[in-house]
Amino acid sequence: MSSFNNSLEEKHYYETQVSEDEFLTWYKQQHFPTHDVPSVTVDIVLFCYNREEDDLKVLLIKRNTHPFQYSWALPGGFVQQHVSTADSCIRQTFAETGVSITKNNIEQLHTFSTPGRDPRGWVITVSYLAFIGEEPLTAGQKTSDASWFSVKRSVNLLTLSNSKKAQIKLNLLNGESLGRDSLAFDHADIVTKAFNRVCNKMYHEPQVLRVLGESFTITQARKLYAKFLGIDYQEIDHSNFKKALLPYLDEVGQKAIGVGRPSKIYQLKTRQ
Repeated sequence: MSSFNNSLEEKHYYETQVSEDEFLTWYKQQHFPTHDVPSVTVDIVLFCYNREEDDLKVLLIKRNTHPFQYSWALPGGFVQQHVSTADSCIRQTFAETGVSITKNNIEQLHTFSTPGRDPRGWVITVSYLAFIGEEPLTAGQKTSDASWFSVKRSVNLLTLSNSKKAQIKLNLLNGESLGRDSLAFDHADIVTKAFNRVCNKMYHEPQVLRVLGESFTITQARKLYAKFLGIDYQEIDHSNFKKALLPYLDEVGQKAIGVGRPSKIYQLKTRQ
């Protein structure tokens, strides 16, 4: 195909109909013709937790354009002029998944700038981390699918899997991808960085409890933490766990759960 009616038609053709090598040749001619400056993208790791299923999940999208066409990836995209990275993160998440988040949901995770991390050229990404409730998903125009992946930890191996039989295995020590499916770009590094960040901070900055909603019991919090530790929640001593978290919690009531005394209900203290 040698002629196009407009630039959008040309862009769609090269993003979807040719090989990745042909796409990259065209892309660099279009976007990096005369100057050597970095582009900036955002990527976000969104964790949720399903109480009924006792299932920790992370949100991924399947790309339908080059590069890494048909690979799973984190929601994200390029930062446009006059738009902050935080606002770009919020906009891209909604555009690609239909999930609405706010600046109160997100925190900056890390800046990834390793040369060659994006085959299109010099691209730096600012990554974000968010804790939200599980929401229905709607794939955007540049994504062929959006899916919640269950997250299972076994020692230093992290397995991400969904109902469509996709399975991604990540080494928590070095971010290496080991499964039959792999993540686009360096998103394996970003996911493992986010997971380890939560593990390192959850006893002194327990924002991960936001995935439990507005209120929760200590037992529900133990079950969530056990997912990040890769153990049975009963291995976490209830009394010591409660003592460690109480400085960050407000008691908001009681609720009858099964037989016995009602369980106390807590919520996270408001961040100052």
